[in-house]
Amino acid sequence: MKSHFEVAIIGGGPAGLAAAQVLGRQRRRVILVDSRQGRNAAASKVHMVLGREGTTPSGLVLAGRQELAGLPTVSILPVEAIKVLVADGKILVWATAREITADFLILATGVVDQLPPIPGIDAAFGKCLFHCPLCHGLEATDQRLVVLGNSEHAAFMAAYVQDRISRDVQLCSNGEPRFSRGTRTRLHRNGIRIIEDEVAGIRAHAGGLTLTLGTASSMTYRAGFLSSTHRQRSPFGQALGCSLTDDGRVRVDHFQRTSVPLVFAVGDMAKVGPATGNMTFVATAIASGVTAAAFLDEDIFARNWDSQDTSQ
Repeated sequence: MKSHFEVAIIGGGPAGLAAAQVLGRQRRRVILVDSRQGRNAAASKVHMVLGREGTTPSGLVLAGRQELAGLPTVSILPVEAIKVLVADGKILVWATAREITADFLILATGVVDQLPPIPGIDAAFGKCLFHCPLCHGLEATDQRLVVLGNSEHAAFMAAYVQDRISRDVQLCSNGEPRFSRGTRTRLHRNGIRIIEDEVAGIRAHAGGLTLTLGTASSMTYRAGFLSSTHRQRSPFGQALGCSLTDDGRVRVDHFQRTSVPLVFAVGDMAKVGPATGNMTFVATAIASGVTAAAFLDEDIFARNWDSQDTSQ
């Protein structure tokens, strides 16, 4: 089955849903292709989204889908996109049992946190082990906490957690730390203990999490924060030839346009270049989707306006 839309959006997390809502309110013909594999699916609550504080990630997505249901020009295809091409000025999307063409494409497929190979970490992640102290720190105020990681970023995170959340924080490097001697000195000066033992396992429980160390000893904490890296959830950005940042994000401008004409990217997968940092909050993902949709809508109008014969 083949169908044409003005805009195809791949990915139905907060960024993709927000883009679809804006375009639907402008009565653009939009299809949202979404396999429902969200980065925040493991978390119990969403934080720092005004008016939605404490809702579940699935609840936020469901509310967004319900709002889209009231927009007659927006269609949702609950399958996985398989292949995407840009050819002859058109977007081609292949999904399960569907072939879609579109004038523009918004990539909103997100990223995947790359967890270290520690037994039990999957069950703990999003429940008592988090990737963002800004999002999940308040609930752990003045509790015994641990930061897991061995990079300069992990050391910075441990210092931040101690400054903002709890004085009782330890840094578990899971082996020899890779941060500098100067960083180690500063951590010690601030009373942050560095545990260099390898972590043999993590157990999540009602009271928080317990790390089993290679020495057969164990440490229990109310919560933990993981300094992790990410990878793109889908290969589409790279396959389309989009310029990437040093950390593997799709490089976009301040309007969320990629280096490939007709293609926008939003949410955690995208990064405004050449910025050195990137905010990966639910609220900023929503904002990027709104931004992309607003300027894409303007692009559609401008193209149609310019195509009119004004010589007569």
